[in-house]
Amino acid sequence: MLKIGVMDSGVGGLTIFKAIQDRIRYADMIYFADQKYSPYGNLPAEKIVERLLTVGLYFEQQLCDVMVVACNTATVVGIKALREKLNIPVVGVEPAVKPACKGLQARRVSVLATPVTANSERLNALISEWRGDSIVEILSSSVLAQLIDHMPKSAVELEKEVEHICQLVVQHQSSALVLACTHYPLIRQYFERSLSPNSMEIVEPSKGVAAQVERILSLYKSPLGQDREVVLTIQSNGSSESIVAMSYWLSHIRMKENPCYVDI
Repeated sequence: MLKIGVMDSGVGGLTIFKAIQDRIRYADMIYFADQKYSPYGNLPAEKIVERLLTVGLYFEQQLCDVMVVACNTATVVGIKALREKLNIPVVGVEPAVKPACKGLQARRVSVLATPVTANSERLNALISEWRGDSIVEILSSSVLAQLIDHMPKSAVELEKEVEHICQLVVQHQSSALVLACTHYPLIRQYFERSLSPNSMEIVEPSKGVAAQVERILSLYKSPLGQDREVVLTIQSNGSSESIVAMSYWLSHIRMKENPCYVDI
């Protein structure tokens, strides 16, 4: 049986995990939330790389066939080091700038990211490569991912932050909003509700990442063992409060698995 390891600093990568599980029904999966060190955006780059390598080696010990870094910040900072050190393929996440600018041909695009991703060379390179005639605005929030990680306790603050962001998107007269952090699709309905009077496409990368994982598995392995039920494991090294928040979001995306604590 094939096995896929998916990691993020918090609950955001669950959107990627769910998309992969919906597409690849024949693989066991592990989701690991590095909540003890969340948010990655507040860590120095060398610490992020250290954590990625620790989790990557753990996935190798668990006999994963591929590792998915379901975090834009971690992808920007550390995926190169991971690919150099690990013996399994590593899939990262990039902001869905190409689908927004080229696929939708949106005249104005807003990209919402964490500060690390917003200021990264990679995001600016993607915009330069794919914007064409589109006018692209980068927005960042230093608190939104953390608020999502602390739901439902943070619901009021979360609503206020989303409203503030949506006001900026409307001011920019954007016709497409790129959610450039894997946390943000968890609250897609918040954005849809705030932006509903406007003609707005919301773009996020989960289906594209799932397709890439499937392509890699088809190159390296054959989908054996489809006759048995797959095993989905949800793990975290966070506090009891963090694990409660993860349970909230698992229920939100209609997954019945219960998270367990792992000291990594």
